[in-house]
Formats: sequence, C-alpha cells, structure tokens
Amino acid sequence: MSTLMTSHDQLGGRELVRRTPGPAELAPQRHARRRRGVTLTLAWATPVLIIVVWELTAQFGILDTRFFPAPSVIWQAGARSIQDGVMTDAIVDTVRKLVIGYGIGVVAGVALGVLLGLSWLARAALEHTLVALYTLPKLALFPVFLLVFGLGSLPQIVLVGVSVFFIVVLASTTAVLSVEQGYRDAAEVLGAKRTQLLRHVILPAALPAIATSIRLTAGIAILVIVGIEMVSGDSGLGYLIFQRSQVFDPATMYAGVIIAGVIGVAFTGLVTLALKFAVPQQRPRLRRS
Repeated sequence: MSTLMTSHDQLGGRELVRRTPGPAELAPQRHARRRRGVTLTLAWATPVLIIVVWELTAQFGILDTRFFPAPSVIWQAGARSIQDGVMTDAIVDTVRKLVIGYGIGVVAGVALGVLLGLSWLARAALEHTLVALYTLPKLALFPVFLLVFGLGSLPQIVLVGVSVFFIVVLASTTAVLSVEQGYRDAAEVLGAKRTQLLRHVILPAALPAIATSIRLTAGIAILVIVGIEMVSGDSGLGYLIFQRSQVFDPATMYAGVIIAGVIGVAFTGLVTLALKFAVPQQRPRLRRS
C-alpha cells in the first residue's frame, strides 16, 4: 500500500500532500509473484483444512460416520471401485456424454447466434421463440426427448446440448449486436465485403463475449449430465452415486460425488485453456479468473 504524508508549503502557507509509492509500485513483479503465491497457498489450504477437520471429527466420533464417513474411508472405497472397474466405467460413460452434448450445444449455439446477430429477419423469426424456450426448465423437456429418442444415452446427450445451446446462442447474438456500428461503417468505407466484414471485424469483436458464455456453460454441462443420470439413467457417475445411496454405501457415494466435482473442475479448466489460445482477447481475463 502507498502512504500519504503532509507537509506545509512555506510560500503559500497551504498543506501539500506527498504520496509515497507502495511495494506494488516499487517492485511490481515481486509483488505479483508474492500475491500469486498467497493465492495458491490459500486455494490449497482451504480444502486440505476441511479434509483434516472432517477426518478428525469422524475419527473421534463427533460426526456420525453412517452418514459422513471419514475421508480415509471414502478414499479406500473410491480406490476399490476404480480397481474393480465400476467407477472407471461410470467416469468414461459420463465424460463421453458430457463432451458430445457440450460440443453439439456450443457449435450449434455459436453458429445460430452469429446468424441471428447478422440477420434481422432471422432475429425477428426466432428470437422470441428462443427466449421462451430458454426460460423452460430443461428437465421438463427430458420426457419429450425420451419419447423422441427412446431410452439410453442419446436423450441425455441431447439434454446437455440443449442446456448449453440456449445460453450460448443468446450470448452470441448479443455479442454480435454489441459490435459498434462505427467499426462496420469504417470497414465498409474501406471496401470490405460481407465475408471480410464478418471475419475481420464482427467475429474478433464478438469473440470475447462468446468465449465467456462457452466457458460458463462448461460447468452447467457437468451439472446437467450428472443430474439427469440420477433421475433417469442406467450408467454413468450420476447413476452410480444414486444407486450407492439407495443401498446405503455412503463411502462410494461420496467418492462418486468428489470425482464428479474433479471432472467438472478439470473440464472447465480444459475449456478455459483452449479459449486462452483460441481467443487472444481472453488471455488477460482468464489469467485474472
């Protein structure tokens, strides 16, 4: 922090304020490294502290281990289920459906969103319908998908894609419409064709906002797929978590919940990393987040 010092002006008889630079201004790189170190330490210290407290309270009988088994017991149950292949199969199945559904939703959402942003006719025809469908609870659409696509993984994949699609399409439309008209006019004055205008002006200006929606929907996708596997599924992590709770195996259930969280963090991190290289404008923003 910088400090403020006051002194008296000998000529005018007025007080002057002198500002002394703080450590962040005198040594910005060292201050940034120190801040990153503190951030990483706190980020790791919090979950470690929670695990230690949980383990101790379970071992000393403060927690009811029938409902909250010790982390060491959860670890053993998770390792055992991975060794016998049950957890591994569930992870592979969930990740497969997650990636396919998310990819379809993102590609379709960006494509239609850009089209709606460029065409007022398409916007007039579809925008209100999309907004109305966006407000519907996506789980309410799942019975429709079951009727159309039948049982199995396909309706679950479609539900993930639809959940991602509506957010991305509306965000992409808004991003394209938010590009300043002055940029478009300047490019047209310079003789840019429609495809050149889209490639060199509109998309570069809209991509940061589109990328933000893509990053945010990565977390939503994992929530949807695990949730729908619990409600209607015969495979995947969500199904395993629910099935273990039904047979009163809380250790394996908690292991599945933790693994689902790890998958969510890893998937969001991979999407963020991909956007960091694909969209240069996102790099400072993603570093801060």
